[in-house]
Amino acid sequence: MTNDFVHTPATSDRSLSYEEMLSDKTLSNEQREALIAETLVAYMSILLARRGDVSTARLLLQVERWKLDWDDEGREKDLTLEVDPANKSHFTDDLLQKLRGLCQEISGRFGFGVNWVEVRESLPIVGPGWREMVQREISGERPTNQARRLQPAPQRWLEDNLAFTNEGEQRVYKLLKYRQEKVLPAEETISIFPLPNGRIAGRTWEPDFLVTYKGRAGILEIDGPHHNARRALDVTREHLMRDSGIAYIDRVPVEALENRPELERVLDRFLRRLAESR
Repeated sequence: MTNDFVHTPATSDRSLSYEEMLSDKTLSNEQREALIAETLVAYMSILLARRGDVSTARLLLQVERWKLDWDDEGREKDLTLEVDPANKSHFTDDLLQKLRGLCQEISGRFGFGVNWVEVRESLPIVGPGWREMVQREISGERPTNQARRLQPAPQRWLEDNLAFTNEGEQRVYKLLKYRQEKVLPAEETISIFPLPNGRIAGRTWEPDFLVTYKGRAGILEIDGPHHNARRALDVTREHLMRDSGIAYIDRVPVEALENRPELERVLDRFLRRLAESR
């Protein structure tokens, strides 16, 4: 099949903003529309994250492809997002309304004239080996955690049939897994749940890791580079998690991800304090 959806294009000048790229008079109509679609997805994602709606921003990371399509009446172009069938259910009517409002806000500021967002299932690239592909699907040879983030193919961060959004998450998982299998006794070890979607009082949330140990549940988050700017939001969310039965919450400083001894100290402290929590 012809895949006319556009992935993030490679550019020779990474310093250019989308506004600067769109000002290029040599763009064809097709190139301009592809760039407008990508611009909308990028701004929507960043604004959601900056406004503290991280769970919705992360859902947009599941989008595999985007393009502008004529609406049913052929009057204007809509933003169409394609996601894996296993993830489409996360895009509820309420969430779509939120995305449409945000799309209208951004489109209005740029004068794009795009006022509607639709989400549909993506179609895989299929060839004569489709029987083997079906067998792999049936046998579960795909990432199985609830938050399998659909990176631009091929997926880079996979471990034990679980998907991660970045190398840092995978590194934390590997060290937790080492403690699970090699350090702690089999009759008193941990369970590790990367990127589980769930709901606490008043909102849905997706922690980086849910870990259970000695009858207690703990949350382990990985700080991003802009963590300090959202500290008040983090504290409020941690209070909600504690009120909802989470025994202990801790954070991995982003600097520790590149320093294995420091990262191991952080994880050991987290497990020790989780075991001691009351």
